Amino acid sequence: MNSVLTQERVREYWNSGLCDPEPSGLSDQDRFSREYFLEIEHQRYQLQPHIPELLSKLDWRGKRVLEVGAGVGTDARNIINRGGIYTGINVDRDSTEAAAQALRAFWLFGTALQRDATALDFPDSAFNIVYSFGVLQHIPEVEKAVAEIHRVLKPGGELLVMVYNRSSINYVVEIMFLRKLGLRLLSLPGVIALLQRLGFPGEKLERYKALRRQMKQMTDTEWLSCNTIGTDYPYCRVYDAEEAAALFSAFEIKSNEAYFFDHRHWGVLGYLVPKGLRRALGRQWGWHRIVHAKKT
Repeated sequence: MNSVLTQERVREYWNSGLCDPEPSGLSDQDRFSREYFLEIEHQRYQLQPHIPELLSKLDWRGKRVLEVGAGVGTDARNIINRGGIYTGINVDRDSTEAAAQALRAFWLFGTALQRDATALDFPDSAFNIVYSFGVLQHIPEVEKAVAEIHRVLKPGGELLVMVYNRSSINYVVEIMFLRKLGLRLLSLPGVIALLQRLGFPGEKLERYKALRRQMKQMTDTEWLSCNTIGTDYPYCRVYDAEEAAALFSAFEIKSNEAYFFDHRHWGVLGYLVPKGLRRALGRQWGWHRIVHAKKT
């Protein structure tokens, strides 16, 4: 795989507007109003309460913070309200504008910039904390991005990052087993209609049905990629604990843990799983691998 060409395809995909800049879900409120951003925040943290819990473990007060992948600024507002001196970057224009609008809507001081994480234009040791939630796994030249993060982080500075977890229910059971099995069943009469009644999105199922012809030629990475952001998404990868440790080997790793069982992927059945059990499944085999590290 040519990582440079793939990197350009990822950038083009985000700039095309095909990708929802906030995976937790969009609001039906007036675009870029306070209500719009508050509804997105509510959806994000209700589904993923571990995010504010993890943010609360760091001392942000007076710290210069770089967020790699600011989205529409949901976590940015949380970080600023905790005292962080904030700069956020996105690779695409639309998300960058959304993040900037979010800061303006709440009268918050911070900066949102369109930048490439593999070639940052910040000076060495510019930040006390680098935060990135669900972004690095979508960067084909991720080693360059991690090297840039290390460069712009001050000695003693902290890194808090989420990447997708290879040893998770989402990857092992859903993506690599059930969805591959389901792909073969989608061509049977009435199967898509049945799955729609169980809460699965029909449009996405139809797209997967079309992908069936390509399955024999797909690598595991290609199959993973079309099962994360969107069915035509060009690149994604997963990391187990050892792979994540290797990726961040230039840092002193403080913790490397799993979080978040996404019950929505199981349709109606997922909503029957009690919240306590969802949390326990997430801590054991969650989709989010959270690495907290320090630059020595």
